[in-house]
Amino acid sequence: MKTSVKRTEPVTKKRARATTAAHDEKRLEIIEHCAALFDRVGYHGTSMQMLADDVGLGKPTLYHYFSSKDDILHEMHQLHIDALIGGLEADADTPNIQPAELLERACASTLRQIALHPGYVRAFMDHYAELQDEQRAEMRQRRQDYFTRVTNIIRAGIKSGQFREVDPDLATLTFLGMCNWAYKWYPRMADKTPPEEMAKSLCSILLGGLNAK
Repeated sequence: MKTSVKRTEPVTKKRARATTAAHDEKRLEIIEHCAALFDRVGYHGTSMQMLADDVGLGKPTLYHYFSSKDDILHEMHQLHIDALIGGLEADADTPNIQPAELLERACASTLRQIALHPGYVRAFMDHYAELQDEQRAEMRQRRQDYFTRVTNIIRAGIKSGQFREVDPDLATLTFLGMCNWAYKWYPRMADKTPPEEMAKSLCSILLGGLNAK
């Protein structure tokens, strides 16, 4: 079933090397195939030969795009965190936007990535430990950067009086847990409930609480 979500590619960091659009598109195609293989046979069960066969490339040609499956896993992580941080940065420039709306948009951004790229979002969630040491350290820093940005939104909401006094770090953990865990259940619902609509529902529960007034 085709998703109702409009396909957009994630915001990506500027890379050191210059590439062509066709080269980058092929890399994204390889990543999608690799994510599907991770789902079918597991990260450790996937080989570069299997991936080359799956994407219809010779193995030497595959190595032209990625040097190893570790590098592909790292790129999956980069693409996902690029999209999330890029979304926060773009939304922060919106005039007069309120903290609650920023959180709702951040939630929608996560759900959009889950709907469009469920395979490498699962890899981001499930295979962090398989990253190589330097790559894992880099990703730890980038995850912390994202965490801090969300925490700052919550702090701003508390300072302005829009949110009640809570532990900002605990509130951030709660918010991110709600958004991130959706990779387990949201893909099968994305056709019926678009990211923006689902984010509004989730955030209304989180921000409004369950207690009756």
